[in-house]
Amino acid sequence: MSFGENSETSQLMKRKLALIAIPLDIKGGAETILKLVARVLASRPDWDVEIGFLGGQATGDAVGSYRDGIRRSYGFGSGKAMSELLLVPRLIRHRYDLVLSSHARVNSFLAAARSVGTLRSRRLVARESTILLDRFKGPRALAYKTLYAAYGSQDMVVAQTSYMNESLRDVLPRRVIDKLCTLPNPVDEDLIVKMSKETLSEHDAKIFLRRPQIVWCGRLIEVKRPTIAVDVLAEVRRRTGEDYELTMVGSGPMEAELRAYAGRLDLASRVNLLGQRDNPFPLFRASCASILTSAAEGFPNVLLEMMACRVPGVVTTPCAGDLDMLSGLEISAGFGASEIADALLKVVHGGDRSTLYAKTLSERSPGRFADMLLGAPSSYPGGRR
Repeated sequence: MSFGENSETSQLMKRKLALIAIPLDIKGGAETILKLVARVLASRPDWDVEIGFLGGQATGDAVGSYRDGIRRSYGFGSGKAMSELLLVPRLIRHRYDLVLSSHARVNSFLAAARSVGTLRSRRLVARESTILLDRFKGPRALAYKTLYAAYGSQDMVVAQTSYMNESLRDVLPRRVIDKLCTLPNPVDEDLIVKMSKETLSEHDAKIFLRRPQIVWCGRLIEVKRPTIAVDVLAEVRRRTGEDYELTMVGSGPMEAELRAYAGRLDLASRVNLLGQRDNPFPLFRASCASILTSAAEGFPNVLLEMMACRVPGVVTTPCAGDLDMLSGLEISAGFGASEIADALLKVVHGGDRSTLYAKTLSERSPGRFADMLLGAPSSYPGGRR
């Protein structure tokens, strides 16, 4: 073997292997963060990265396909309970340097797999995607407590906010508490800005030229409270007499109910349901303001995305912890339509706040976040063990 071949083999042997485990290849908040970490690691010369989706592949994707330097592998079906068992073959075949997941069910399975030796990884990190026991009660809450009972073999458990950190301390096993830390979510500002500059379609451009648009983005499900957004629009129009429209980006089981609700308030022509968009950022960029109406969130990443798009005013309900740390954000006094309308009118009539977002965005770089996942919990400034 030549010196060159020896050198190449040595380099290959030094490469680190990461597995990012995700139930489904969708565009949820947790999925976005995990894919962002995968891209950061894959951009580094000493890492090989695989995203292991538990469910079936998206249309057009082949099993084992590569994109952005990341290998993507898929299981079958909808990625629901017990699909994590599909990870076992690859866990047995490989020894990892990092395994990362962000859904309680997958976190629990990986912790158990490491405890019995099925998973061999130098570092196992579990990120918590939401405050489950705030959202669910009864049998479902009991099921989640059972999942948390399996935690323990992780090297790090990540909470998104200080409130989530405190909530987890009440449900996690004592052996995990010292591994718990708070790491604020990252945002890829450069990529979002680039994507936000894509030209609006003719259909969307007509909407945004017609009247000032208030943008709402999220799944059309009860916890996101999309009908409250319609109430806010009605309240703002009633108070000001100004002819705003509401553009709603997202899909979900409440779509028909939402259309009927807008109709009952005589706002069908002022509420634009655009469905799910692969790139909603040009819509954010073109809006006069944006609102988030959720009842509860782990941490709403869409707020960071709206800031990166330089939406002139961003309003949210007090649905998560640490929102007061986002410079330029307006938090409503409560969850009612009147209180959200108060906050919205404050930003609409108070001038462009986009220059205030820079500090928040600069502190949440993807590279820094990935470095924290690879280090000790106490290495993060302000993080709590």
